[in-house]
Formats: sequence, C-alpha cells, structure tokens
Amino acid sequence: MKESVRLVVENFGPIKQADILFDKYTVLIGQQGTGKSTIAKLYSMFTWLEKGLIRRTLSKKQMTQYARFQKNYCAYHRLDSYFKEQSVIRFDGLHYNFCYENGKLHITENDNELSFNIAKVMYVPAERNFLSTMDIITNSRNLPDTLKTFLDEFENAKAGLKVGYHLPFGDTSYEYDALNKISWIKGTDYKIRLSAASSGYQSVLPLLLVTKFLADMVQNNANKKDLDLPERKQIEKEVNKVMNDPSISEEVKFATLRIISSRFKYSRFVNIVEEMEQNLYPESQMKVLFELLRYANLLDSNRLLLTTHSPYIVNYLTLAAKAFLLQEKIGTQELLNEKIETIVPTQCRVNPDRLRIYELDNGTVNLVNHYEGVPSDENFLNMQLGYTNELFDALLEIEEEFDTKN
Repeated sequence: MKESVRLVVENFGPIKQADILFDKYTVLIGQQGTGKSTIAKLYSMFTWLEKGLIRRTLSKKQMTQYARFQKNYCAYHRLDSYFKEQSVIRFDGLHYNFCYENGKLHITENDNELSFNIAKVMYVPAERNFLSTMDIITNSRNLPDTLKTFLDEFENAKAGLKVGYHLPFGDTSYEYDALNKISWIKGTDYKIRLSAASSGYQSVLPLLLVTKFLADMVQNNANKKDLDLPERKQIEKEVNKVMNDPSISEEVKFATLRIISSRFKYSRFVNIVEEMEQNLYPESQMKVLFELLRYANLLDSNRLLLTTHSPYIVNYLTLAAKAFLLQEKIGTQELLNEKIETIVPTQCRVNPDRLRIYELDNGTVNLVNHYEGVPSDENFLNMQLGYTNELFDALLEIEEEFDTKN
C-alpha cells in the first residue's frame, strides 16, 4: 500500500506547472499569490472526494456529470474561476486517480481495499480568527463554505471538550461554558472571553481545539475493527437502494448516505492548515507547530500540510528533524536523550525522510533540498532574512561614506 499521493497541476490559477508529492509532513512556502492555498485546497478537495468514493456517499457518475467538478467541488474552495482552456489537474490518490483535462474529469480505481485509509479531512482557513470574535455566530449562511465547515467542527470541538484545554504557550488555558455558549481564556490571575482576547489567541484556539478533537476522534476510531467483505457489500447494497429511489430528495439522500457510511472507520487525519503562524510571537509559533506535529504523530497514517510565510516555521521543522536524527544516532543513552527532550519532545519530532518543503515562485513549484538530512536553509524565507541583513549593511556603507566626506 503506497503512503504518498501526488498532485500535478498545469495552467490553473496562479500555477503554471506543479508536481507535488504529499508525504507525512508537507510545507508550502512562497510570496502572496504564488498558489500555496491553491495547492492546499486541491489536495483537500481530492482527498475528500476520494473519501466520498470509498464510503459510497459519492459516485464516479455524480462527480463527472454536468461539470460538477468545477461548479460544485472546486466552487466550494472558490477555485471555479481558476480554470483555463489548457488547465490540467491530476491527482494520484491512495485508492483512486483523478484526471481533469480538456474540460472533463476522469476517475479510475487503483486499489480494492476500500476499508483502509479513509481520511478525516480538515481544511483550516486563514480567516479562522473571525470565528473567535463573537461568542455566538447566529447566521453562518454568508460565510465562505470552508469557514462554515470549520465553524461546525469548532462547535463540535467545544461541545466535546469536557476538562478544558491547556494552551502550549502563555501559561493559559481554555474553558467552555456550554450552558451560555461562551469561550473563556484563563491565565494565572485573569479570565476573559475569547471574543475579547488578543488576536493570537483568537487565531490559534480554533486551530488547536479542532486539531485535538479530530485527531483524538480518529485515533479512537482507528482502533475499531475493519469491515469485512460481506459488511462492505451490505453497505453498498443499502447505498444503491437510496441512490436509486426517485421518491427521496437529494438532501435526504445525502443525509441518509452519511448515516450509512458512518459504519466505515476513519483511519487517518489529514490536517491542512493555512498560515498557522498568524498573529503569533516566534516562540509561540514553535510551540504551536510542535503541538500540530504531536497530533500528526499520533498515527503513522496521519498527514499534516502547512502553508506559511514564516521563516521560523522552516527553522523549527529543522530542529524537529535534527532531534529525530540525533536520537537515532545516540540510541539509548539516557542522559543525552533527556537533553534532546528539553529541546524537542519525542512526540514532536519529524523523520526528515517524510518531510517535503516546496517553494512556490512565478507559477512553478520546486522541492527544497535537504542538507545532511535536514532541510536546506537555501530557501525563499531564509533568503529574505539574509536580504534584510544585506540592506542594513548597505545603510552602514552609506553612513560610512557620509562620515568620510564630513
């Protein structure tokens, strides 16, 4: 069973040419408008479509007819206007391959073990902090679909939280008053509503709560027994009966199919996060990243995709990768392992063989090389830090020139 999936994109939105292999940890870096979110949204959409095919809530015929791929599925992520006459999109999934070319979507099956690798997919939009600015959102109809879905999961996470949540920075914790539907941020000597908290808390709290809720749910679900062939056949029979009943509305069909397909177990959590560093101090970025890595590492089949503008994120991933390699090198030496643990906890480490960082620029996507097992610092974000030093040196030279003349 293969572990990675591949996305090839040509002439779609800002992307001219991209060939990306998504591994356990995948990171997209680059300037605004280079296509990071486009790639992340396509990955999210195809992973969700593949899940729908496996669980029989969607069919090949349904996906490929009436331009639904563009008008429904891509429109959900607001990608429907990105199509060009020469657009080509190919996604080689774990069980299905999708190919959009010449205005048509084609789907082929590549694996029959349909009970395996059913993903719980969560797209975490950059606009998530909006959900924290109000205690109760009374009307979500005007929200973008991705934000509306994330709001639903945020509400589920809050309702499912029984003992509170301790944030990884600031010595603060989160509490939820379910009776009055109020979220609280609690410090050592204060307690304020989330809606009145700083932008950093408003951005990170929805991200971490939903991540914890879904990662824990999938981990618990993964312990369930796989469906055997007769059980899968029975589900397929029930699905076909619902799909072929003309007396049932589309809305009722979808709701019924969701109930039927719930008998399939989730076996992996695919967490797709836009700009996790939003409004966070660099040290807080590291602690939040390590928290995301910890949940990604709960199951080997979990996946984490990050888009980022922060050079610190790449540097902290380098720390996590180096800690992994160092632990492998020193083996069971207890004292040295304890020292590593104070820098990067065991459950937050990253196998660099499973880490892929892609740099997007001018419509193309390039893999950032590794150097001695860890990501190279020759990437856009680190070069921007170096560029600042060069500009400062230039100012010093101007100052020196002035002092010489005067």
